[in-house]
Amino acid sequence: MAKIFASSFELAAHIEERGHECRLIACAPDGSPVVAVRAGGSRTPAVFITAGSHSTEQAGVTAAVQLIEELQTEHQVWVVPTRDPMGMNGYCAALDWALGEATALASREDLEGLLRDRGEVIIDEEDVVVALINEFAFTTRNLLGRFKEGDADLLEPLKGRRIFVPAGHEDVAGAAPLERAYTLIVSPQGEVLHVNRFHDTPWAPAEVRATRRLLAEVQPGICFDLHESMGIQDRYWLSARKQVTAELDQLEAQIATAVIGRIAEAGTQFMPDDYLPGRFFTASEPGVYWLDATVRGEGLNLMDYAAREYGIAFGTEMGMFGTFDNRVAQGMLTVQAAVAAWESHR
Repeated sequence: MAKIFASSFELAAHIEERGHECRLIACAPDGSPVVAVRAGGSRTPAVFITAGSHSTEQAGVTAAVQLIEELQTEHQVWVVPTRDPMGMNGYCAALDWALGEATALASREDLEGLLRDRGEVIIDEEDVVVALINEFAFTTRNLLGRFKEGDADLLEPLKGRRIFVPAGHEDVAGAAPLERAYTLIVSPQGEVLHVNRFHDTPWAPAEVRATRRLLAEVQPGICFDLHESMGIQDRYWLSARKQVTAELDQLEAQIATAVIGRIAEAGTQFMPDDYLPGRFFTASEPGVYWLDATVRGEGLNLMDYAAREYGIAFGTEMGMFGTFDNRVAQGMLTVQAAVAAWESHR
């Protein structure tokens, strides 16, 4: 069975035990490491692989780690296996660090009581409690999409802060309640977004800035970000990116077709024909959806930014309710098939 890592520290130790050198590129506020690993051959441009910006999506993290050894290419390979180490370490770990002492939470009800007793409560409603503890905010429920025009007063004390959200997937390996923390960031302008944004902004969390610096150093030719979706059981889809030239658009489309063919051969099902991930996506063939960041209107995520600055970029979306091993295999196969197709066109 594929390994589920308990923390960013365990992940870094595992990589080094396998004989690979972890390069520290950033630390989260609590000192948790963001590491990069160099693998592959010596040819350039490089292959760039990341995962774990959403800490509940642990199959992508495991796939990225396994690709350090199992991706066969003469090109340089750079892997950042988890981009949100605090979230990976867990909600309780983040809360304990903010409080400066260990807690023993067994349920959301315990969490609600602790936030009311120990925090500076910002929101206390029937379905959600949000409180400040030192410079961080903690919530009992996800806040994405919750705030509307006119909520400026509520958001004011949260601007510039991280908000830690408990994972809520009872039956997903690696993402149980309180096991992981889904990290939101509130921009100085009051946007509530997750940590996989802000790649195009001067103001950005340390983890985002570090990945941006590494991209600038490596100058990759193809990039991947391994995600998992809340779709139907183990249904898979591939997120392609609109490119800056027609030639690169054509290459991205050819690689996407090659990936989908390999995924289909493995027996994986795609989303229904009428499915779209959002209004900012368009479908080109079964299982392939093109994201247009200019239509979405939020800060650029890592693949949006990579497509704009460096070229070919894909996000994987493995169905989170499939088995962990299948999700890992789908992430690995995506990268392996895409790199093989990309190399054949060079």
